[in-house]
Amino acid sequence: MSALNSRHGFRSFFYLLFSLLLVSCVTTAPAPLQPVKSPSDDYQYRLLTLDNEMEVLLISDPDTPKAAASLDVLVGSGDNPPGRAGLAHFLEHMLFLGTDKYPDAAEYERFITEHGGSHNAYTSFENTNYFFDINAPDLPVALDRFAQFFIAPRFEAQYVDREKNAVEAEYQMGLKSDERRGLDVLQEVVNQDHPYSQFTVGSLQTLADRPDSNIRDELVQFYNKYYSANIMRLVVLGSQSLDELESLTRPLFSQVPNHSYQRETIEAPLFEPGELPLLVKVQPLATQQQLEVSFPVPNYRDQYRVNPGAYLGNLVGHEGEGSLLSRLKTEGLAQGLSAGDGLAWPGGALFSVRISLTEKGAEQPDRVLQLLFAYIDMLREEGPQRWLYDEQSRLADLAFRFREQASPMGYVSALASGMQYYAPEDILRGPYMMDRYDDAILAEMLAQLRPDNALVTLNDASVQGEQLSGHYQVPYSRRPLDIAQFTGSDEQAIARTMHLPAPNEFIAEDVSLVELPPAVPATPQVALESGRQTIWFMPDDEFRVPKGATYINFRSPEVSGSAEQTVQVALYAALLNDLVNEFAYPAHLAGMSFDIYKHSQGISLRLNGYNDKQALLLQRLLDAMVAPAFRQQRFDDIRDDMIRSLQNSVAKRPSSQVVEDLNEALVYGEWGESALIQELQKATLTQLERYIGQFWQGATAEVLIYGNYNPDEVEQVSAMLAGIVSTAPAPPLPERRVLKLAAGESLLYRVDVPHDDTVVAWYLQGADDGWKDRAATALTAQIMSSGFFQELRTQQQLGYVVGAYNYPKLEVPGLLMLVQSPVADANKVAEAMQAFMVSVEPALDEAQFERHKTSLISDILRPDKNLNERAEYYWQSIARKEWDFDNRESLADAVQALTLADWKAYYQQVFLQQRHSLQVVAPGKPGVLPRGGARVFDSAQAIKRDHATYLID
Repeated sequence: MSALNSRHGFRSFFYLLFSLLLVSCVTTAPAPLQPVKSPSDDYQYRLLTLDNEMEVLLISDPDTPKAAASLDVLVGSGDNPPGRAGLAHFLEHMLFLGTDKYPDAAEYERFITEHGGSHNAYTSFENTNYFFDINAPDLPVALDRFAQFFIAPRFEAQYVDREKNAVEAEYQMGLKSDERRGLDVLQEVVNQDHPYSQFTVGSLQTLADRPDSNIRDELVQFYNKYYSANIMRLVVLGSQSLDELESLTRPLFSQVPNHSYQRETIEAPLFEPGELPLLVKVQPLATQQQLEVSFPVPNYRDQYRVNPGAYLGNLVGHEGEGSLLSRLKTEGLAQGLSAGDGLAWPGGALFSVRISLTEKGAEQPDRVLQLLFAYIDMLREEGPQRWLYDEQSRLADLAFRFREQASPMGYVSALASGMQYYAPEDILRGPYMMDRYDDAILAEMLAQLRPDNALVTLNDASVQGEQLSGHYQVPYSRRPLDIAQFTGSDEQAIARTMHLPAPNEFIAEDVSLVELPPAVPATPQVALESGRQTIWFMPDDEFRVPKGATYINFRSPEVSGSAEQTVQVALYAALLNDLVNEFAYPAHLAGMSFDIYKHSQGISLRLNGYNDKQALLLQRLLDAMVAPAFRQQRFDDIRDDMIRSLQNSVAKRPSSQVVEDLNEALVYGEWGESALIQELQKATLTQLERYIGQFWQGATAEVLIYGNYNPDEVEQVSAMLAGIVSTAPAPPLPERRVLKLAAGESLLYRVDVPHDDTVVAWYLQGADDGWKDRAATALTAQIMSSGFFQELRTQQQLGYVVGAYNYPKLEVPGLLMLVQSPVADANKVAEAMQAFMVSVEPALDEAQFERHKTSLISDILRPDKNLNERAEYYWQSIARKEWDFDNRESLADAVQALTLADWKAYYQQVFLQQRHSLQVVAPGKPGVLPRGGARVFDSAQAIKRDHATYLID
């Protein structure tokens, strides 16, 4: 996996360096540099190097309810041995399946789940990253289990054979993924001597035993060669002190062997000399049109303080006035664009530009390329701009200064990966750094973005390929790119139609904190209620950052009563986001985010970020919402894009398609793809303009203002809304309803998914929607989760997508079991689900039950990590009319009140004997449905017609 680098900056660490120099004058072994942290960061950090050369970062947060750890190994799919594609990925799977100290293959998963945690891993080209989180008191025992992966894994033969099937299922699932398919083509067109040309996932074929080679032996050899402590980076975050974390971590991970592995530079170029420029045309499964242009560039990873990829990515990927995207949209050629650093390896990298095309753009890719190269030529002619670099640096510095806490697991995983590349003092601020302007490096990278150095990939369903890729059977063609048209004399004339961005007017200047009143209320309070306006207000007294969240919910009766209304409001929201993007994009760069989105009762506007310039942006957004000037061309392009998106649902993962079908069956006001496509095809701009007037006639506004605000913000926002919503009495709003399944009722919804795999989504609704039902259902999912995965995936090998989940819809509790299987029909899958459910209750003892309760309550009461998380909690509570803002506590109390006997009685009655059951099944190639006498339906609307419902207040 690779990601574009963040464009951020850092604060000077002169005094830290100076103090270390003083210490070095009086000691012979100075302490290692410690990472520079943000002024807003309350964590304590310590960097260690163990005797085996493993580098370790310890993070102490006494208040964290969740501990987490991640270990990153600088080895990935690029290190697969010849002829063993997917071996690194297969090894990642195998490490979870038993160690000498903990030989039970299910033990790690079970322990993590029972103690409130989760875990995962990923394999990328250069890295393999393992991570978990867990209830904070349980970190010591969890860390011991985790460490054994890297000390003494067992690689038991029975699980080697079984887990190959899981890898095969993952490979089979990806056959319908255009991302995987595109990668397969790319791996064929690059230099076959470069490691990137290798198939990465693996399959039964690539991992099979051979007469001269046993896959388990090769797995062990690979592990012993590459899993060396000196190329491992470990991050541990816990509630213990730094000294306690060190005494816990050092003895465990010092046992990891150090083979002194030295990573080598990849000498082979990604493309053979003379291979570029190259045009590759790929036929995707989805009806999508996309143009990607990739340029081989030097690897500037050691120049992260210059960060040339971020500087150029910001300019080429800009979406404001005068940008490349603006010109492409004006000509009706593109819908979106992104640019920045892509794949990197020791010895090189790619800078990539990805353009989402319209139908016209797909028909005229040469014109799109002409504009792209003209824009890059303009950048070359202007040369690196110090003022633009300084502006980006300033924004990056703000982002680091006011960095807010993220989830512990995501944080440690990102840090462990970053430790492979950043200097010790820059581990925390490295992704944000951009403080060393170097016009020579910037010009050098820009010089690589030339037509003759380009790999151009056109993805278009109309492509007729001349070749098929080896692993995913993707039709494609390749030929030299004719660059004459991109180097002509008219390039300068075209470039003059585009220009550098203007100075950013939205950058926060006042980052002071407001003075709080003597008593801050514990929850938001209604500060204004007048006519059709209700405004909730609360100053933030906990996170204390110069940021705020203003959320506005515009409800209207004209929303989800029909597929036509749903389409109209969806078009309205999509066109609004497009309309405001050009003037609001600089605000996004300046640390403000916004979203205009539709929901079942109207349209909402979310605005987050630095509060200094929020009023300026909010006024412009509201002006655009109430009096939009939509252009016919953009209407046509966006409507066509929405149609394509719905048609492309067939290219989604089959299990995802089935879950969407389940949602349509459960929630009233949800409509299927065919009904929405039909309405979109009929929609006109005149129709939409008429609908907008109707929408605002009945609209009301409910607002949350939370963060670094003074109370007078309420009056300012109210004044903005005064000209938008009427003061007349509000009409009744559409009801929110959820399907109500009766006790003993069993329904089966057969759906058609164009994929060979079988998918079964078995939904079991709670007996009612009270707190006891919500608690018992959530606890059931907690109890089932680990065992369901281990039995149906690890033991029975039914498929790669296997899970049991708590699945509430609005306030109605439900349990969901989901399996996508390439090897079993739907009846076999349903029987395996049934057999597992029968086994759950007898196997559960009092101690396990109490651990699951503790784990679930910890998750429910997990404190919000930052201001945005808190704002979202308040906002959802207001939307649900839970105005006491205590639903977390109410659910936790209901879980705490359950005894083992209570739960067993509920489980037997509701989930085994008198089920409220709905199975959504895609039969796949076997074509078999589960047996059992369920009423069979072939449409969601037929299920909902004249059926009982829950009415949500």
